[in-house]
Amino acid sequence: MPSLDRIRGASRRTLLLALGGGALALVLLAVLVPVLLSDGGDEPRCRPAPASARALARDPERAAAALDPGEGVHRTGPLKRLLRATGDPLCDGADGTAVAGRALVAATTGRTADAQDAPARPHTARSARVAHAVVLLLSEGADHYLPDFPLGLNPYLADMFASYIQDTSHAVVSGPPMEWKGRPAVSDKEAEYGDGSGNWATPFPNGRDVHVVFPEFERAEKVLRRVAASPRAFATLYDAERARFAFYLERLTAAPREPGERAEDGQLAVETELEQTAAFVAGLMAARTEAVHEGLAPSLAGFDRAVLRHTRGVYHPTGHRVRSRPSAATLAQRRPDAPAGKGERAVARLMDGRVQLFAVFDKWVKDRGVPPGRAERLRVAMDSRYVQSLNLL
Repeated sequence: MPSLDRIRGASRRTLLLALGGGALALVLLAVLVPVLLSDGGDEPRCRPAPASARALARDPERAAAALDPGEGVHRTGPLKRLLRATGDPLCDGADGTAVAGRALVAATTGRTADAQDAPARPHTARSARVAHAVVLLLSEGADHYLPDFPLGLNPYLADMFASYIQDTSHAVVSGPPMEWKGRPAVSDKEAEYGDGSGNWATPFPNGRDVHVVFPEFERAEKVLRRVAASPRAFATLYDAERARFAFYLERLTAAPREPGERAEDGQLAVETELEQTAAFVAGLMAARTEAVHEGLAPSLAGFDRAVLRHTRGVYHPTGHRVRSRPSAATLAQRRPDAPAGKGERAVARLMDGRVQLFAVFDKWVKDRGVPPGRAERLRVAMDSRYVQSLNLL
């Protein structure tokens, strides 16, 4: 009998060991299978855009309504889901950044991504609020670094920023007045100074525009630098600001001043506006250098050649004063006055921001007969701001 007990005990131990081994195997499988099935081992997981994004991308009005965060910017859930702002990031590609980006373009510009060359209409408050919330969400957690959203979003974000180029340029250089910080949108009427001395949102209001008030300029500037890390996006932004520059110059009086401005105030307003363009362009140039340094672009030479392929051309103001005041939403749609050229010399000319700005400025001075002393003062102001901005970033 003792021998039988020992045999039975041994059998039980064998069974327990077998069961334990089986449990251990199951645990190992539970741990290893997801690893073995994951893409790229150590590569982070990603998620596609929500299924609703495709429908939104085809319907700008519906997209703006669905993604509108509201006047208090409290309803950001739909936009967070579209951008995958929490959890695993948005996947790059057709099912991720492409479809989400197209939905963003539709919501913020009022036109589908395929219809960006169609005549733009003034933005709505809803569209402006969506653009504000996009920058707010993408810049979260980027206090000391660039935001980390997928680069596949960059061409679409560039289209959004270009559509609001007056507001974008203003936001990253100076930002809104203190009383408007945190508020997402402003109309031409609301942006007028109380004393009737002008309009802080735009130098040439037409009374029909709604402007986006981007979050603190540090947030907008960081998102824009990340966007400018892609050559196509860089070209879109660079074209838009140079088109705005030409638009502004050709509407100044012979003095030169903004219409309706008093002598000294008008001169200061012009200097401020030209410095804004200089700072914006310098910021783009610094962003492309940073993109190479951070490994977001392979080389500066390759980046610059790619920008030349994507740019629409160069922009020059007309030789006479223009009095029309089209919607600010149309500024980036301005047709270039000449192609940017081909070859390495064209690359060098295009990607030297100072050359681009002062070629346009000097031609305008000559065509409009700007007094030499006044022209020199404006030139020095632009050049100083360009160098200062280039060194700060």
